[in-house]
Amino acid sequence: MNKTIASRFFGATSMLIITSIAMLGITFMIFANQYFEMERLNVLTLCVESVEDNLEANYKNHVGRINDIVPLTENLQLISGTNQTTVIIADADGGLITCTDDIDCIHKNGPLPQQAIELAKETVGTIRLSDSFSQTYSRDYYAAGKAIRDTQGNVTGYIFATIDRGTITIFTNALLSMFMLSACVMILISSIVSLAVTSRLTTPLRNITEIARRFSQGDFSVRAKVEGDDEVAHLAHTFNQMAAFVENNETSRSNFVTNIAHELRTPMTSIKGFVDGIIDGTIPPEKEGTYLKIVSDEVGRLARLTNSMLDISKLDSGEFILNVDSYNIWETISAVAFAFENRIEDAGIQVRGFEPSRIRIAADKDIVHQIVYNLVDNALKFTPDGGYISFNVTEDKQNGLVTVKIRNSGDGIEAEALPYVFERFYKADSSRSVHTKGAGIGLYIVKTLVNRSGGDIHVESRLGEYTEFIFTLPSAEKAEKSKKAADKGDKGKKNRADKADKSKRGLITPKNEKKNRDKNR
Repeated sequence: MNKTIASRFFGATSMLIITSIAMLGITFMIFANQYFEMERLNVLTLCVESVEDNLEANYKNHVGRINDIVPLTENLQLISGTNQTTVIIADADGGLITCTDDIDCIHKNGPLPQQAIELAKETVGTIRLSDSFSQTYSRDYYAAGKAIRDTQGNVTGYIFATIDRGTITIFTNALLSMFMLSACVMILISSIVSLAVTSRLTTPLRNITEIARRFSQGDFSVRAKVEGDDEVAHLAHTFNQMAAFVENNETSRSNFVTNIAHELRTPMTSIKGFVDGIIDGTIPPEKEGTYLKIVSDEVGRLARLTNSMLDISKLDSGEFILNVDSYNIWETISAVAFAFENRIEDAGIQVRGFEPSRIRIAADKDIVHQIVYNLVDNALKFTPDGGYISFNVTEDKQNGLVTVKIRNSGDGIEAEALPYVFERFYKADSSRSVHTKGAGIGLYIVKTLVNRSGGDIHVESRLGEYTEFIFTLPSAEKAEKSKKAADKGDKGKKNRADKADKSKRGLITPKNEKKNRDKNR
């Protein structure tokens, strides 16, 4: 069974919370125990010092006969009750004199622990004796003690204060219970919040998944709902952009197939009709040449359409490899103009602006030839007999671009049709009844080739007057400057690398460096 993001997130969050609470609890209990132990020992120390003060106030010689302790019993009980401790006073031999536990006293059965007696005797101040009392009796104690000395420094007795460790254990257990209860409440609240947050995070993802499923089944109209400005919203926005792109591509593909079928069907229908007419004798022998010429033209049209489709396939797959070279663009314009010389003369078209000069570009010759050829061919298709076609080439040295303008007289293109002239299979007859020649592929190829060459293209037109295509290409001067700068940078990097290598090997010293600089001067 596949785990969902929600279950994984909830599991990870729960594990993190439980681990954090466990570590916090362990740390808290360790510090709490240390704190209470220190606090208890401090209380015991104060208790011992308080008893000593009472003894000094009532007896100059500290502990004497046992009857001398009786008047202190009430004070000892008060000190013991206030601090919840057991106060013990022993003689110099460790024998019990008095204990505030009275009836429940466990110290009456024998002398006090010898280890505690020895430690208290050796220490001038109050000493903490927790382990000494715990080893002697069946229960664990915290204890503090001090030797009582006379004016000559002789030990006359001992004061001890003890407290059962069980009282702290009860307190820490209660504290642990409260902590565990708080931890359970915290885990419950955290789980609810985690589930709510996870649901809020994964719901948009589930929606996107459902939309993607519908999208994969061919419903390209679906879009993800974009809410907020987080990563999921960015994902939904990106998905919508991808969906729009795929939908446009699918529409273009469908239109492409439809247009190809239409463009192929028309000439093939004509060819079949004329060939069948010649075969079955419908077309008389004396007219066969005329119709065979039509068949030849249609076959040529099919060949041009096929070549254009191959060009589109290469452009879309990125198979066009640019062989950039610096040369005079007028060489290409002149070659194309002379190739159309017969068509120009037959239609009585006037050529304007044909004034070749030296304007060099950095581009692929074959690609630029195809660009100019397609634009001139397109211009001649729509130039009426007796009209004109003009060329204009200028160089903008500041921006490093060469601008080429090819204009033809004619009916022009309506303004609403201008943005679509570079689309595949678009024909201006969608808005007007003219301009139906061609398959509508040439201008798409032109725009793609210009863009691949580092330039741009657009069209301007005025109805009843002219149509002008304007495209730009990188100038050779700018390309050469960029190449020189790149070569200089590469050479500088190489020199620095060589210098660093020689310096590393000890071939360059400050003295040699100075000689080289003087020599270069």
